[in-house]
Amino acid sequence: MTKLPAYPLMVLLAALAAALAHGSVAEAAAPVRDTGSKARVYRWVDEHGVVHFGDTIPPQYADQEQTVLNGQGVQVGRIPGRQTPEQLQAEATQRAAEEQARLAAAQARQRDQNLLATYLSVEEIEALRDRRAEIVEGQARVTSQYLEHLRAHQAQLAQQVRHFKPYNTAPNANQLPERLAEDLVRTTSDIATQQRNLQAKREELDRMRAQFASDIARFRELKKIESDYSRGSAPARN
Repeated sequence: MTKLPAYPLMVLLAALAAALAHGSVAEAAAPVRDTGSKARVYRWVDEHGVVHFGDTIPPQYADQEQTVLNGQGVQVGRIPGRQTPEQLQAEATQRAAEEQARLAAAQARQRDQNLLATYLSVEEIEALRDRRAEIVEGQARVTSQYLEHLRAHQAQLAQQVRHFKPYNTAPNANQLPERLAEDLVRTTSDIATQQRNLQAKREELDRMRAQFASDIARFRELKKIESDYSRGSAPARN
């Protein structure tokens, strides 16, 4: 393949203007001539901002972004320049954000389909909400009652340990029995566990109610959209 010289953009434009003045565009395009159906011309910019064309890229510009033209000067491709680690990280972050947005949109569409396929009315959603809330509230009540029992038992143990060393400093006081000490430690640990369980039930109930409130609001929106569409698509009456 014959190597094409690199021409500044201003030279090409001047040649094109001269050719147009003489009614010959072909002559103006001669510097970027077509040497066959597979000919390729590259476009790049030097350090002075001057645009160049040629069939090869000078080594000092190999890391820059280049535009690939065919023999007729039509862009047929692009060669991206070498990117910095920061640019690569920014692109990866953008792609991750776009993928996350795509997944969120798909999940929202699936949620809408499930709402319309599962319920016929807002009343059905509210009834299911109340049933599930009653179950979680019942579990919370049981946990709360058990927690009260543990605290009462802990108070009894606390009264007992006061008669033993090191809580009782009397010279004739006995050492704290191992069984009593283990019972107090176990009861205290159980209280902490049940407190976490009770808090978890309360948070579950709050999340569930918030989710049902969101479902009800969205269900109403979807039904309104359906109603508006039906009215808009209905044939006009005379």
